[in-house]
Amino acid sequence: MVENCVIEEKTTKILDAAQKRFAHFGLEKTTMSEIAEDIGISKAALYYYFKDKENIFKEVVLKEQFDFCSQMKALIESDKPLQAVLTNYIDKRTEYLKTLLNLGKLRYEAFKVNKPLFAELGNIFENQEKKLIKILLCRAVEKKEITKIDVDNYSGFFVNVLKAIRLYELDKKELWKQGTIDKEIKRQHLFFTNMFLKSIELK
Repeated sequence: MVENCVIEEKTTKILDAAQKRFAHFGLEKTTMSEIAEDIGISKAALYYYFKDKENIFKEVVLKEQFDFCSQMKALIESDKPLQAVLTNYIDKRTEYLKTLLNLGKLRYEAFKVNKPLFAELGNIFENQEKKLIKILLCRAVEKKEITKIDVDNYSGFFVNVLKAIRLYELDKKELWKQGTIDKEIKRQHLFFTNMFLKSIELK
């Protein structure tokens, strides 16, 4: 039990230090040696906890995902109207995307190289998002804010379209150069969200 607490405490310190490193220098330019040095352990000791920096990065991002989902659950439980919640959701989702891109200090080329890692993280997050949107739509149906719908299909469709828009825009090299990826994705996400709401509003 004590050993587990020690491991958990050390892991938290590693992730906190790594998060600061990633945010300042990015995924590419951060090394295992630097993370180890930041918390005063040897590189060999760091490998006891994590096999590589990509694995550390993954855990840092999963923590960010957990924080995002916690915020969204609180928002859903606030009993605000559906449109207000979904608009806020798009705002928070854009902030999360910016955090993710900043953590990696990503350039277009680096994003391409690390695409499998981001795809894996995206799939994990996607399942959580669908659950959140499903809860939100169920509440909206109960409150008679929207017409009766198949919430499983509609929540899946909503999240999948947002993802498709995101991936399409992330593949545009010119947006990376202009530094406008998050703004363009948010604009299109809001546009689609308004269309989505119109399709399920009570007639």
